[in-house]
Amino acid sequence: MQMLLNNRGRIILIVIALAAVVATIAGAAALMGVREAEAEPSAPTLAPTPAPTPVAKVELPATGVARIPDGGADLWLGPDRDPYFRIHEGMALPFLHRSDDWLLVTTNCNDTAWVREEDVTVVAAGENQPVGPEFDVSQAVIVLDPGHGARDWGGVGPTGLAEKAVNLDIADRVRQLMEAPRDVDWNSGSVAPGNSVPSFGDVVLTRDVVGPNEGDFEANLGFRSTMATAARADALISIHNNTVPRVDSDIPGSEVFYSTAVEDSERLAGIIYEELLLSLSPFDADWTGGELLGARARLDPDTGEDYYGLLRRATVPSVIVEGVYISEPDEEALLASGEFRQAYAEAIYRGVLRFLTSTDVGAEPNRPEYFLYDAGTVSGDVCTVPAQP
Repeated sequence: MQMLLNNRGRIILIVIALAAVVATIAGAAALMGVREAEAEPSAPTLAPTPAPTPVAKVELPATGVARIPDGGADLWLGPDRDPYFRIHEGMALPFLHRSDDWLLVTTNCNDTAWVREEDVTVVAAGENQPVGPEFDVSQAVIVLDPGHGARDWGGVGPTGLAEKAVNLDIADRVRQLMEAPRDVDWNSGSVAPGNSVPSFGDVVLTRDVVGPNEGDFEANLGFRSTMATAARADALISIHNNTVPRVDSDIPGSEVFYSTAVEDSERLAGIIYEELLLSLSPFDADWTGGELLGARARLDPDTGEDYYGLLRRATVPSVIVEGVYISEPDEEALLASGEFRQAYAEAIYRGVLRFLTSTDVGAEPNRPEYFLYDAGTVSGDVCTVPAQP
């Protein structure tokens, strides 16, 4: 029995000794900077990653108008090739094609060239709303085309008044009317500052007074019509004055030629003709005219298409307005006055506004007639693109 106790005692002593040794080793390890193994940390709980907000895709305009800013802009032979010419500031160039950040533009001489989008101000093409009472004038796009320019004088009055200058001034007056809110008295024809009609969305001139030589530069017929196509204009109005009347008349001998290929052009012509009579008839003159007045169309006898190149190339409702006869003394004197030019401009303004915002049919158009003569268009073979000084 005593032997068993002694043996058990020895075992207990041995266990106690071993425990002491272990404790001593652990303490030494702690003093030496050795840490006990730590428990594996658990992974943190993360909030679910939100789905990325979709970025709206920006649709770059495929067609439109490139306005040349102050200092001009380089024309290039092609994207990332070489610039060959710096075109004059203040011009507007139509474009019908883009390649990334490059625009293929048409110059005033109807040549094509490339410009970098970052070098110009881009005006996107319009949306072409249906005409009628719901038409939003604030979104309207109008191209005004002052006829002739530079060496193409157009008609010349008895005292030397040049049609090209008169046309440009009238077009600029129409632009100013369209670019501000207006009130219209449809009985008298008066157009005044007001709030009943908003500013038009965009008004583009093919020859602009802010451009080279104050707008007196040549513009090819193809360039003029391409401007309206690229801008997807709601209407193209080419402003002219006439020469060589055939008859005396009791009323202004105004004529408005319409495109036979584009729907609604004859309606636009008939409405503008009515507004011209309202504005111009109160002036005193020995009026002259042609054998036909009002809305007209002329056809090429060989092709049956529109005789006038501008109207033949048109893709939007288009007219050529021949207000009065600059070749006649009384009518030249009227065209020299600001009062008459403003009345002419107000007639165009009201005519375009009525065309867009009503279902009026206007004056009944004359049937298209074959034109057997030469209108005397100046050749574009020596046309010059204005350079930035």
